[in-house]
Amino acid sequence: MKKTRNTKGTLEALLVIGLILIIPLFFVMRTAAEQNAAQNTPVPIAPTAVNAPALPTAANAPEDNAMKPKQPPACTFPLAQTTTEESMPENYTFSEPQVVLTYEQRQPDIMAWLPDNENVLIMPSQFIDLSLDGAWQTIELFNPETKEIQVFAKRSDISQAPYAWNPKLNAVVYADINILNKNSNSDFKVIRQLKISYGNPDDTQLLADDLPQYGMAVKPDGTEMAYFTTKQLIKLDTSLNVVASIALDRKVLDFKHKDYPNFVEEYSMAWRPNSPQIFLYNYASDNLEYTYIIDSDSGELCALDFGGWALIARWSPNGRYLAIVRAQGPTGPTILIDVVVLDTTTGAFYTLDAAVSDAKDIAWAPDSRHLLFMIRGARSDVTSTNDGLLYLGDFISGQVDRILPAYNFHIYSGTTNLAWSPDGSKLLMNCPTPEGVKQVCLIPVQLSDK
Repeated sequence: MKKTRNTKGTLEALLVIGLILIIPLFFVMRTAAEQNAAQNTPVPIAPTAVNAPALPTAANAPEDNAMKPKQPPACTFPLAQTTTEESMPENYTFSEPQVVLTYEQRQPDIMAWLPDNENVLIMPSQFIDLSLDGAWQTIELFNPETKEIQVFAKRSDISQAPYAWNPKLNAVVYADINILNKNSNSDFKVIRQLKISYGNPDDTQLLADDLPQYGMAVKPDGTEMAYFTTKQLIKLDTSLNVVASIALDRKVLDFKHKDYPNFVEEYSMAWRPNSPQIFLYNYASDNLEYTYIIDSDSGELCALDFGGWALIARWSPNGRYLAIVRAQGPTGPTILIDVVVLDTTTGAFYTLDAAVSDAKDIAWAPDSRHLLFMIRGARSDVTSTNDGLLYLGDFISGQVDRILPAYNFHIYSGTTNLAWSPDGSKLLMNCPTPEGVKQVCLIPVQLSDK
């Protein structure tokens, strides 16, 4: 009897020890299986519905926070390596340019048509105001039909710093600077700011102060605005309340820089229509180019490889395509420039014809299939280094045609030179310039059946 009890006790002990060993092993195997499944499940940059995009979630899962990658993961696409049926392109006819505005100073920056198809947001002038001790710029609304101009804002002359129209607020959001201690060599400091104006340039509102960069964006429908602080992406609603504050790890965002944190990269921003996604891109000094898409709701970030760096980025009106004026090679006079279009549904890249390889500006047609290009022409085609040619391209079929060949249009480097109205009925652009005179032209556009 005693031996039986001992045997039974021994078996019970062995059983307990076995359970102790097996249970953890079960959980280890289960965890490994889950991780393996996650790694082999494709994560889309956007769902199949074009107008409801989303970014990958795997990169920012809680279990990955302790071991963040040295650089953001590559963007993936829901229908990668597949083709989708395309609608038939529309047919456009362009009438002769009509001069609607003339300047004696700098050529204007033609930013964008407003949704009303009547007014255009422009930045036309740079002037010296002795009472304000410096050079200033105005941001204006211009109606090409009535020639009416309304000054919306006035800011320090900071050239390419961004500004954008908010259609929900009927206001312009823009970058500005505040110079502290102008007359002091030791305490002189430039403070970057973000402001909003509802139409009175003498009554503006400060949205953000002491920013690390000028980058900001307005969602195309005007419901949200976003900008960078040193460590966050801040998003505001139409009441100017913060609705999202996304933490940014600059070591991840600027991963190519060896001297981090002494250097903070400055990004341009292009907000995708019908989406929380924003395309981020930079001027690639020393070939340190970055092209990202960030979700302004979640902060999820992925990298796009364009095989170069972006000079200009434009989303198509339907939000499916991203057109990039791409630079390749080292910075300087030998740089190669072409135009590529990314289909964010399939991940396909379209490279445009060599005829538009030196594009200085681009604008989407309302059909989200045609692109208008302003390029610097060959010496035999132009009369000055600022003269440009117009081309219209169907990036899917590959057809590219020169339009209005009797005209050479003006290219002003460092700004936007053309805008296409949302309804497709007109263009506004910098146009042929007599000696010493800067002109803006309106071009009527007819839509016809093929």
